[in-house]
Amino acid sequence: MPEGQLQGAPLSRAEGKRRSRQKLITATINSIAKRGFADTTLARVAEGAGLSRGIVNFHFRTKDALFLETLKYMAREYRENWFRAFDAAGPTPADKLEATLLSDFEPPVSNRNRIAVWYAFYGEAKSRPTYMKECTESDNVIHNTLINLCQAIIDEGGYEDRNAQAIALGLSSIVEGLWLDNLLNTGVVTLEHGREVVKNYLQALFPKHFPRNQGAAN
Repeated sequence: MPEGQLQGAPLSRAEGKRRSRQKLITATINSIAKRGFADTTLARVAEGAGLSRGIVNFHFRTKDALFLETLKYMAREYRENWFRAFDAAGPTPADKLEATLLSDFEPPVSNRNRIAVWYAFYGEAKSRPTYMKECTESDNVIHNTLINLCQAIIDEGGYEDRNAQAIALGLSSIVEGLWLDNLLNTGVVTLEHGREVVKNYLQALFPKHFPRNQGAAN
């Protein structure tokens, strides 16, 4: 509890609005993961959030507005998680590459509901320009950073036969494929398995920076 705030003290208007919006976004994520887009209604979101329909309409006039805000929230959450791992990692490009890739298999972004909703939005993005714009902008920032990290490792290690853009695309594809496997094959492809696959792939690509014995030690 923040200093100076009494237990049971009323929330400020701004804080109350923020919490209500967050409840609605969380309820939207849960509903899309469970029911899909078509069967997620404002009434069901309100029920899941424990709020009245009037509160939903106060924050979001339409279901599309709520969905877009949910996508923006998830994209922001993912970027913040990714760059938090980047900043917390060691100083070398190899440290940062491994840390950011492994962060894709840690909470909160590895939550199965989050993964299900990401794939739902990707499925809708082709026919909805606003979704496509949000997904593309989020992907581009991280993808360009991945390319720069891979290029730095290639330059350091003299991996002259490696292509940074192709490797960055491959790494992103592996993560997305493992997410999908985890979603479809519950209990078979675990998040720990995903981390192990990423480590093995890095060892094969950049053996000077990710030696095999290092992977065994971790």
